[in-house]
Amino acid sequence: MVEDKPSVYKVVVFFMALLFSVGLFVWMLTPFLTTLILSLILVGLCHPFYRKLVEVCDGRSWMASSLICLAIFLGLFVPLVFLITSLSVEVAEFYGYLRRELTLDSLNQLISAHSDKVTYLTDLLERLGIDYNLTNLQNDIIRLSKEAGLWVYNWTRVLAGQIMTFSFHFVLLIIFVYFLLIDGLKVKEYLLALSPLPRKQEELLLCKINDMTLAMVVGNGMAAIVQGVLGGVGLAFFNIKSPILWGTVMAIFAFIPFIGISVVFIPIGAYMLLIGETGRGIAFLASFGVLSLIVEYLVKPKLVGDRVKIHILLIFISIFGGLATFGLLGIIFGPLITIAFLSMVEIYHQTYGKRLL
Repeated sequence: MVEDKPSVYKVVVFFMALLFSVGLFVWMLTPFLTTLILSLILVGLCHPFYRKLVEVCDGRSWMASSLICLAIFLGLFVPLVFLITSLSVEVAEFYGYLRRELTLDSLNQLISAHSDKVTYLTDLLERLGIDYNLTNLQNDIIRLSKEAGLWVYNWTRVLAGQIMTFSFHFVLLIIFVYFLLIDGLKVKEYLLALSPLPRKQEELLLCKINDMTLAMVVGNGMAAIVQGVLGGVGLAFFNIKSPILWGTVMAIFAFIPFIGISVVFIPIGAYMLLIGETGRGIAFLASFGVLSLIVEYLVKPKLVGDRVKIHILLIFISIFGGLATFGLLGIIFGPLITIAFLSMVEIYHQTYGKRLL
């Protein structure tokens, strides 16, 4: 007996109920959506090691997954808590130093000690047609430095105050990773079965996203950590205040092509040259310039390889757009969204473009 086709009314009601239930489900997951996405990224990165551990553990997937989760805890949570705690202390000390030392009298003394350089700078600005009063410069330096210090201080206080929230989400992340490693393939097949795209297009999209994840997290991430750690050590060696703070800033900016850690070491080196520490300033700029060149043009290409080929302009847009939209995690989310968009455009050109022209 052939079943009657459902009426249009029943189909419409069903899909309305389906969309409503999907919306409620996504809304329910919203507080944990970032944690879930991060866990999916970690599962994608750790899955090859998980498969090898399953073989080592005689097929006991729970043991292999537990070992991966323990490695994530020791490799991510412990260093991050230490970093946040150290940052809160250093930023408080740095803000106090700015309030004590950066005054109008101290700037006047600095200007008096280097009056020849100030005169040269003033003449240069006049030749360029820029009318700027030196008194305004002093006030602007003090105001901007203290405002920047206060902003970083408040941000770090908020970050340190959210340790409990961070710990809760990290526990959730570990739970997500544990079960997704064990049942990840089943979840993947289930989600792909729900997708209306052909299997070939789904695999292409997943492959592109996986390549971008490897490039951003493994390639750029490891390169950023190396530059941040070595940069912090170098700053401590040159006796620069708050090396952990500025090393962290270096690690964050290391994700941005061509800018990188220069946003920190060039102003510091220029200040050394300005106050007359020529030898120290040249040695500082040279050492950090070599570090940047080695990581950017030798280490990073080896780690990233040819996995992802994106125009430099799109990388800038994706990173800064991601930062503006998602905060610090936008460094990862922005490029992932961009590669998903580019993959869908590529699928369109391969499958539908010629047909529609």
